[in-house]
Amino acid sequence: MKEDGDVLIIKLNLLPWYNELDDQLEVGQPDFPAAQQERIISFGEYTISFISHKETHLKKVKKD
Repeated sequence: MKEDGDVLIIKLNLLPWYNELDDQLEVGQPDFPAAQQERIISFGEYTISFISHKETHLKKVKKD
């Protein structure tokens, strides 16, 4: 897992929790990996810039 200010890279398959309808991860699901759940919640509002069976890239949404 790597965090570079505006980007969070998680090297884990999170596709089972990916919701295509709203383009978000369902981090509230009981079986969501706990360590990644904490990191994503603390990262804040995000958009998914890339997701695959090997890794997920989240980009922080900038507030104006």
